[in-house]
Amino acid sequence: MDESIKLQLYFNENTERENQKFFFQYTWKKHLTELKKAIIYTVVCIVLGFLPLKAFELGPVSIIFKYGSFLFIGYTILLIYQYFKAKIKTFSLIEELIENLRREDEVSFITLYQNSITIKNPFTAINCVWGKVTYKMVDQYLILSMLNDKINFVFTESEFKEQDYTILLDFLQQYSKKEN
Repeated sequence: MDESIKLQLYFNENTERENQKFFFQYTWKKHLTELKKAIIYTVVCIVLGFLPLKAFELGPVSIIFKYGSFLFIGYTILLIYQYFKAKIKTFSLIEELIENLRREDEVSFITLYQNSITIKNPFTAINCVWGKVTYKMVDQYLILSMLNDKINFVFTESEFKEQDYTILLDFLQQYSKKEN
């Protein structure tokens, strides 16, 4: 059996809440570009369909832009609705998770092997081979993705004791892939 290194994670309610909120904002940042595009397309369709611009004498084509503007308005409203619904649901799940972790009052561990990594908290234990693990540094956050980005963990240096964070980074650099 391979020799392992066990790293202890310290639970801090505020740090966990901050990490989870950061990850929500990070993942939704990708969707905000889609929202920006929808808003731009909506404005263009409204201008071309409804404003009487002499430079754009489009005739019957303006009807297409009128209908297109309504479609883009609906799409924009749908994206905004999805964002706020996901935000409310995610933040309530974050509070539920933190309450459960506080109640359990158990220690979480990351166990590093030469061929895999295991993350164990009071509720789950997830083991993954290094080939399916990627990581990314965003500001002071370390985003650890397992199983081809299906399971994500967010860590900061303050969650680890002494040199454990550095040990984790060394293992990640050696055995997993870094995302850009």
